[in-house]
Amino acid sequence: MSLMVLWRRIHPGRNPLARITDRIEAAILIGGVVAALLGIPLAAAAGSEAYATMMARSAVEMATRHATTATLLEDAPPARIGVDGTPSTETARVRARWELSDGTFQEGPATADLGASAGERVTVWLDQADAVVAPPVRPLDATSTGIGVGVGVWLIAVTLLAAACLLALCLLNRARWAAWDREWERLGSDSTPS
Repeated sequence: MSLMVLWRRIHPGRNPLARITDRIEAAILIGGVVAALLGIPLAAAAGSEAYATMMARSAVEMATRHATTATLLEDAPPARIGVDGTPSTETARVRARWELSDGTFQEGPATADLGASAGERVTVWLDQADAVVAPPVRPLDATSTGIGVGVGVWLIAVTLLAAACLLALCLLNRARWAAWDREWERLGSDSTPS
């Protein structure tokens, strides 16, 4: 569809052949585009809020968690090779040993790459009570979460908006067809001989 045809479709102007339904259709299309554009700042605000929440979580976790080096006590399951010949990036839980902050040692499961051998070193994250925890949220994670939330909110809003516009246009087309049917019936009754 060319730009000029699109413009004529959404802007019937002073065309005497433009019906009220044409003007309603133009209003629906223009309203949909304006609403989608107005949704951008709202989606950005949602993304910004998600980013701020994740950054606060990151700050707390970075302050209360620390990394230590653990030595694997057993081999991890063998690495899987993909169809293209590259090794898998999967991980497995393997028994390991690490030193606690009080100088004692603890054994437990640690995350290691598939194919890792006993004796290799891996990083284990501990909280202030020396319990094993997940790695802290990084600022990059907060950034990607904020972007993902913002884009996701906007796409959901645009999808719902597009569905509402399509439904409205569908109902508008049904009204047009009903008007055409009534007009054909009127023409048919006017042209029948008495």
